[in-house]
Amino acid sequence: MNNPLDIMYAEHEVVMKAEKIVDGLKGLWETDPSRFESTARQLVGFFREYADGYHHRKEEEILFPAIMDHPDFVLHGIIEEFETHHEDFREYAREIMEALDDKDYPRAMKVLERYTGDLLDHIAAENDELFVLAENLLDPQLLETLYFKFQDVDMELGQERKAAFEAMIDKLME
Repeated sequence: MNNPLDIMYAEHEVVMKAEKIVDGLKGLWETDPSRFESTARQLVGFFREYADGYHHRKEEEILFPAIMDHPDFVLHGIIEEFETHHEDFREYAREIMEALDDKDYPRAMKVLERYTGDLLDHIAAENDELFVLAENLLDPQLLETLYFKFQDVDMELGQERKAAFEAMIDKLME
């Protein structure tokens, strides 16, 4: 069986690499402000397009509705909480870009750190709660259908573009 949750876990692994990159930015604006700004902007682009565009889209348009539509699912608040997190992440990205545009690098760093901290907590909750719930709740046929819907999202947005974001994160970690 093609398991759609394998895709979600793999995307989480890529997103979690951002923490190390953000840690490497601490104080960099003082010694190399242009590199700090460039890297921070690349991270925001990654968060907006990869984490939100590829990953959150699959959750919001495909996974969450499949879970919510299941007759045995009763924890609707958990889905609402995850959606609220997604909105918070979009706001963080906006705040970081605003701080970068203002050349307020300490503020940009502060929001980047908050963003990655909250993102890691969010990922842990999805890995430990939501994805386990989905695997136990949804039957293998539906999971297979979700897998191909996830593939459709990647094809629509561009599989090469997704791979380029993954390579960019690896390069930024060097």
